[in-house]
Amino acid sequence: MAEGNRNEQFVGNVVSSIRTMLEQLPIVNVGCSIYRVPKLLREMNNIAFIPQVISIGPFHHRSREDLISTEQYKLQGLVNFQLRMTNNINSLEFLVETVQNWVNEARNYYAEPINMNDEDFVRMLLVDGCFIVELLILNYGKYYRDAFIGIKSNVDLQFYKRLLHIGADLVKLENQIPFFVLQHLFNLIKQKDPFQPVPFDSLTTLFFRYGIVNNYYLSNPLSKKCPKHFIDFLSFFLVPTIPSKNNSKEEESIIPPSITELHEAGVTIKKAENGGGLMNVSFKNGVFEIPPILIDDYFETMMRNLIAFEHFYVGNDNKCIQYVSLLEHLICTEKDVSLLVKAGIIVNEIGGSNIEVSEMFNNLCKFVTVPNCRHFNHINKSLREHCNRRWNKAIATLKHNYFNTPWAIVSFLGVIFLLVLTILQTIFSGISAFPSKSNLSK
Repeated sequence: MAEGNRNEQFVGNVVSSIRTMLEQLPIVNVGCSIYRVPKLLREMNNIAFIPQVISIGPFHHRSREDLISTEQYKLQGLVNFQLRMTNNINSLEFLVETVQNWVNEARNYYAEPINMNDEDFVRMLLVDGCFIVELLILNYGKYYRDAFIGIKSNVDLQFYKRLLHIGADLVKLENQIPFFVLQHLFNLIKQKDPFQPVPFDSLTTLFFRYGIVNNYYLSNPLSKKCPKHFIDFLSFFLVPTIPSKNNSKEEESIIPPSITELHEAGVTIKKAENGGGLMNVSFKNGVFEIPPILIDDYFETMMRNLIAFEHFYVGNDNKCIQYVSLLEHLICTEKDVSLLVKAGIIVNEIGGSNIEVSEMFNNLCKFVTVPNCRHFNHINKSLREHCNRRWNKAIATLKHNYFNTPWAIVSFLGVIFLLVLTILQTIFSGISAFPSKSNLSK
C-alpha cells in the first residue's frame, strides 16, 4: 500500500511540474516577423547580424557599452522630431500616449517574449522610431526640396556622416522595430504642403535606393503589401514579385553547372543590361545573362539577413535563398569568379581576392534549408541540357583536358602544325613519284 502511495505522489509531482511549465509557456506569435538569428547562421559571420554602431529594437537594447554611448544621438533625433510635429506643445506627453496604444501590436512582431515592461518598451519604440524617421528626413528629405519644414538642427551631424555604418545596422534582422511604428510616427510631423505630403514609403525608398542598394539592378520596390520592417522592405527591391516558375513542390531541384563548365561548353556569360532586379537571370540561345553583383560593404550583410528572414518567415517563397543557392553552385572556384569579373558581372569593391569572393558565396547558404521548389529550376535545366549535348560536352572535355594551360594550347597547335606538314609532305611525295602522262607515252 505504501509503495502505491509513493508512486501516486511521484506521478502527481511530475504532472504538477509539467503543468507549471505549460502555464509559463509563452504564447506563440503566429504573425511574428522579427527573429533572433540561430547560432549556426550567426557563427558564419557574427558581425553581419549584430549592430556595430546603433541598436534598434529590444534584442540589443543597452546590451553593450559602445551601443549605450550612441544613445545620445537617438535622443538628439527625438528632439528634432518634436520640433517637426504639428503642435509641439506638450509633444512628448502626446507621443508617449500615442505610442502606448501600439504596445500589444508591436510586441506581436517579435518571435520571442520581450523582457521589458511596457514603460521601457514604449520608451524604446519612441526613441528608436523618432531617430530613424529623423535620420531619413535629414539625409533624404533634400530630394523633395522644401517638402519638410526647416528647423534649427539639434543633432551632431558628424555622427550622421557615419551613414554607411548606420545603414548597415538598419538592415539587420535582430535590429528592427515594426514598420507601422515608423509610418505612424512620420504621419505626426508637419509638412509644408498638407495636401500633397511626401509618403513615408517614398522616403524609405530613397534611403534604400541611394543609401543601401543604389548600384544594383533593382526590381520595382512599390508593392501593395505593407512591409513588416526594413528587412521586408529591402526584399521589395531585391526579390522579384513575379510568381515562381515551378509550382510543383514535388519537383526535384536541378543543380546547374559551374560558370567554368558553362564557359568551356560554349555558353556566353553576359552581364544583363535590361534591369528587372538582381535576380533577373536568363538563358536563351546559348547566352546566360546575369545582372551585375556589386560586392561592397553592404552585400554580405544584406544577403545574410534576407536569408535569415526567409529562413523563418512563412509569408514568402524563399526566392532570395534560391538565388543565393544558384550563385553558390555557379561559383565554385576562383576561376568562376574570375570569369564573372571579366564579364563585368561581379564588381569587387571590398578589395578581397577572387578566392575570398568564391568562399563567401559558398558559405552564404550553409546551414540553410533550400526548398525543393526552385524558382530557377527552368534555367538550371536548360543550362544542364546544353552542357550534356554531345558536341558541347566534347568541346568541354577537349578544353578541360588539352587546353587547360597556355603551354598545352601551344603544344596542341604544334602537333597540329606537324601533322599538317606530314600530310602535305606525303601528298607531294606521292605526286612526284607518280609518273607523268609524257613519261607514260614514251
